Amino acid sequence: MKSILKYLAQNFDNLTDIKVNANIIGKINRLQRADRINLRNQIFKKAAFLEDTKSKSQIVQWLQNSFRIIDRYSFHFNNVYFSPGHEIKETILQLLREANSSVDLCIFTITDNELAKEVIACHHRNIKVRIITDDEKTTAKGSEIFKMERAGIPIKTDHSHYHMHNKFGIIDKRIAITGSFNWTYTATKHNQENLLATSKYEIVKQYIAEFDRLWNEMFEF
Repeated sequence: MKSILKYLAQNFDNLTDIKVNANIIGKINRLQRADRINLRNQIFKKAAFLEDTKSKSQIVQWLQNSFRIIDRYSFHFNNVYFSPGHEIKETILQLLREANSSVDLCIFTITDNELAKEVIACHHRNIKVRIITDDEKTTAKGSEIFKMERAGIPIKTDHSHYHMHNKFGIIDKRIAITGSFNWTYTATKHNQENLLATSKYEIVKQYIAEFDRLWNEMFEF
């Protein structure tokens, strides 16, 4: 964050038309919402120190340009996908491949071998993976749950007469995926399904809270 602020300050007079450094773009893109809020506060504090050397109009222009750059290069991901077809599955696979810190999955049933392999690959990359699934579906034909458990992934189930029927996940605590899509070959090839993927903070934080609530209530597999 300090390097972003330094870059904006050093280019005080050039932000209107500047081609932003690729390294700075990457750093802005990786900021979480709380980081962006903190960065904006730091920019306002920096502006106060510039009052002795810059005019008010110059400072206002710098603030506008700085916030414009942050908004432009901040991480945003809001898309809807449909099946049959490979669009949903390929999106999930790509999100798993790009995961950096955590993957929390609350999925009714997982029988798709490719998706399961990518989840295990996340675990092997030292990504923190947690899975909640329906207890009855763990022994269904083609279930990949035992394979993921043997890989060392912590798994919890409901142990209920009713179903844990959720189908959502959270990637890096910044993207939530949800919809009718089950992680099965049938859902990809034949079913009419949908998936929403969003980085909207107000939505993601609700899914994080629900996952944590369920994780604390569910039973070890």
